[in-house]
Amino acid sequence: MTVAEPTIVDAQKATSITLEQCRQHTTEQDCWLVVHGKVYDITTFLDEHPGGFDIILANTGKDATEDYEEIGHSNAATEMLTKYYIGEYAGGDTSDLKKAASALKTRAVSQPPNPALKLFQIALPALVVLLALLYIQFAR
Repeated sequence: MTVAEPTIVDAQKATSITLEQCRQHTTEQDCWLVVHGKVYDITTFLDEHPGGFDIILANTGKDATEDYEEIGHSNAATEMLTKYYIGEYAGGDTSDLKKAASALKTRAVSQPPNPALKLFQIALPALVVLLALLYIQFAR
């Protein structure tokens, strides 16, 4: 297997890499991975990955942050990624957005109901029934 040399990028001069560019590196010979807003050339790591190279290849060409987190990688695994770093993902760190959305959803579900809204939900149908009865009574 011929492997492309990893591209080394100085963190100070990090380039912005688009998803389209990442989609051009999805093979065993040239494999980039997007995790937490950073792009890594992990081609040389594929054969060493404990879960097998195929699971990594299945997550290339997209932001793999969610899949990476679901597996529950150790801190050591996350630190290991730094030596494969080649640039910043132009789409940013999507995990922050997903966490914020999840927090908003949790807060909305856990908030106690508004008492005025509860009263309105009871009073409105009662008012409609009362008006209907009055209409029937006086329409004769």
